Amino acid sequence: MLEVKNLKKKFGSNLVLKGINLKVEKGDIIAIIGPSGCGKSTFLRCLNGLEEITSGKIIFEGKEINKNSNDLSNLRRKIGMVFQQFNLFPHLTVEENIILAPVKLKMMTEKEAKKKAIKLLKSINLSDKINCYPNKLSGGEKQRVAIVRSLIMNPDIILFDEPTSALDPEMVGEVLELIKKIADDGMTMIVVSHEMNFVKKCANKILFLDDGKVSLFGTVNEVFNSKENERIKEFLNV
Repeated sequence: MLEVKNLKKKFGSNLVLKGINLKVEKGDIIAIIGPSGCGKSTFLRCLNGLEEITSGKIIFEGKEINKNSNDLSNLRRKIGMVFQQFNLFPHLTVEENIILAPVKLKMMTEKEAKKKAIKLLKSINLSDKINCYPNKLSGGEKQRVAIVRSLIMNPDIILFDEPTSALDPEMVGEVLELIKKIADDGMTMIVVSHEMNFVKKCANKILFLDDGKVSLFGTVNEVFNSKENERIKEFLNV
């Protein structure tokens, strides 16, 4: 479904990603873990073309993603992205935030988009917030709306960039519960997270990124029970 080959990314003379390789199969839930500053968020932004890669290849459903791709915008529609800081438009209501992209991109009529938005909001118990503006929502509610905004595009894969890092501790659970529900429904995901309990419960594979390189990639058991990799043991404090 998604394959990354020797991906490198430089900012000026600083090589942030130093040759990442990864293969994502349909239905995978891959958690990316690692210390702050190791390149996790940059890697996600490269995957859907928000950052131009320096070298290497990203192949999504048989097509290479790069700035010269004629159908880059079409590929992006299939790769959803949920950010740390929600990125909701403050001047738009919840409903307007959700339906903006599918209507603007002519994927749906406004009537169709509104109907789907209502259905999605109802599924996460936020239908009563449909006419609210973001400043009237809690952090957890904002992030759940941001997730719905991604889901309405009917993506083939969703990238989550530390979706709970901007939340108060009591709001983390409701967002992680929603992500787990989406995962249980069969959505392919790549999730950057510091929530190790969530990673253990939700992911089927883990990529441990350290200093811009893949230090370890394997199943949850392989990573959390690694005996040989001293760096992952140090990171997990086991």
